[in-house]
Amino acid sequence: MNRAKLILPRIAILIAFALAFCIVPSYADSVSGTLFYTTFLGGTNVHSVDFNFNGSTLTYSNNIGIASTRGADGILFAPDGNLLVAGQGNNLTEVNTSGGFVKAVAPEGGSFHLALTPGGGSALVYNLNNGGCGSNCISAVQLVGGGLSANGNVYTVSCSAATPNCSLDVRGVIFDPVNSKWYYDTAPDGGTGDVGTVVFNDATHTAVLTKIGGGYFAHGISFDPFSGDLIVNSADVIQQLDANGTILSSITVPGEQFDQAAEDGHGHLFAASNFGDLEFVDYDATGLIGAAGNFRSDHFIAFNLDDIAPLSGLGGNTTPEPSTLLLLGSGLLALAGAARRKLNL
Repeated sequence: MNRAKLILPRIAILIAFALAFCIVPSYADSVSGTLFYTTFLGGTNVHSVDFNFNGSTLTYSNNIGIASTRGADGILFAPDGNLLVAGQGNNLTEVNTSGGFVKAVAPEGGSFHLALTPGGGSALVYNLNNGGCGSNCISAVQLVGGGLSANGNVYTVSCSAATPNCSLDVRGVIFDPVNSKWYYDTAPDGGTGDVGTVVFNDATHTAVLTKIGGGYFAHGISFDPFSGDLIVNSADVIQQLDANGTILSSITVPGEQFDQAAEDGHGHLFAASNFGDLEFVDYDATGLIGAAGNFRSDHFIAFNLDDIAPLSGLGGNTTPEPSTLLLLGSGLLALAGAARRKLNL
């Protein structure tokens, strides 16, 4: 029996179903919004800037400081709509988007990069230390009503039996909603390190790492809902990885030191460099960040630029916690792609 005759109609049905629910990624050539970012040397250290990309030109405006917190590094949106700012130490601060102070708590570990778990108003915020933390590089703060409430708990990090010699120096974690796995990276600022999966036990406050590979430019890590891939970055390199750690595409921008990137879910990426620049990439037509023909722009934003708040997914201000339909759509599209590959079409 001709397998193509059986599988191709199923692919058509799956794609039609996804289209009916408007869950196929849109390919928009223009985008505008507001970015929130941190700077790392004190003073006014939480900022916002508006951006507008019309398909051929990128402009920034209204670049202003909004808050001064006790240290600033990682930044994301809490479910209550406020910003959470990592304090470069045992401090996590919540401010509103106008800069008004809301609350500060102690994660009980160093707070540099941040990651939000699924769970809505009762989610956890993982705090990542910045090296020299042994087996305690991760801590977590429980949110109440979508915002900060009480101090956190430090986690004990270990390697799985499959990869007993992995590095415990975790610098970032991110949740992949397509395969429901957590990923981690270990690269220091400006260096390379490991990428792997991590299994959390939030009752016993433990995290078990399984290394996928090493040598990645992976200090910052994020999930891109547009491509379904991971984005990692460090030194002057940004890399796009699939769920198995395969490097699909990369960008090198000499003279930069990338820290954290944010993707808007529509094929646009911003990567913050500690040297003050934002690297913008429009890859909505290609799906690959380093593809020839992508529009790119490198624009100075602020001295001592550190991290940028997510634009989509968990911790983002445009796309809340992934919905069942979004995850279903991702699964359908992945299934259709897998069937197509099996047929060598």
